[in-house]
Amino acid sequence: MIKNIIIITLFLFQLNIIIASEESSLKLKINDEQPISLNRFFQTVMPGKTLAFEVEANNIDNIVVKNDFGKIVNKGNGKWNYVASDISGNYEIIILDTVSNNSIILNVFVLTPLSEMVGEYLNGYRIGNYPEDNFKGKKNYKKPQGLIEVTKENKNIYISPHFQLKQFLCKQSSGWPKYLLINPKLLLKLEFILGELNSMGIEANTIFIMSGYRTPYYNQSIGNVKFSRHVFGDAADIYVDNNLDGVMDDLDGNGKSEMADAMIMHSIISKMDNNPDNEHLVGGMGKYNKNSAHTYFIHVDTRGYKARW
Repeated sequence: MIKNIIIITLFLFQLNIIIASEESSLKLKINDEQPISLNRFFQTVMPGKTLAFEVEANNIDNIVVKNDFGKIVNKGNGKWNYVASDISGNYEIIILDTVSNNSIILNVFVLTPLSEMVGEYLNGYRIGNYPEDNFKGKKNYKKPQGLIEVTKENKNIYISPHFQLKQFLCKQSSGWPKYLLINPKLLLKLEFILGELNSMGIEANTIFIMSGYRTPYYNQSIGNVKFSRHVFGDAADIYVDNNLDGVMDDLDGNGKSEMADAMIMHSIISKMDNNPDNEHLVGGMGKYNKNSAHTYFIHVDTRGYKARW
């Protein structure tokens, strides 16, 4: 991947890309999902499969799309197809407006197929067994086809403006590589929560992910429910910890860390889920008190329907 990094670095230098903010004036629609305007995002795709995306811009003729590996096909009218490599790994697509210099960097993770598992292990990393049956027949509880491979080299990649790949790793002990699953919708929801916190004057560079992805093996080992959204990659247990002391920050300014601070995030998520414009991000939410093992936190997910506890 060092060669890929060099190629991208040279490309950015030659085109003099300047990323001035977390949002881009460009909008990106992936596989006909809702358009996003973040200047950095990610998507997953199986080896050799096609990822369709559309760019919205003031003048589509000014848009240049480059990639470090795989094949880009210009379909016209702001639409492109990315034909993924047959080799699992992480690759970059750069979408640039050559006039405004606005850009979007799309990290594409070509998944490692679960069909490569030997028993409960994928390249030495214990995954366990995904449920073969769907929860109440819901499509978003289907067994995934593949997982993102995380290495010492790519763990620090930003998959959105404020969140890195490593923040979502399962807590189980292992060597490298490790594997995880992340639903892009979860990142959109987390970025929204962080943006709302910042707009309220709350200092936060990111949101601490106490628990993100869980392998079925780890999820079972801690006694959690079979169909936990964590094993499907669209759930996170979160709190604000800008000073990195392991405790929920004092968000309301009363000098104490307490449930009221977690409830600020709870209110943001509730308001978000009640907005029809965010229907595609609706999910579960739960509040948890402090105990000997953890601080106050909020569970958030994008399961597709409201659930509260």
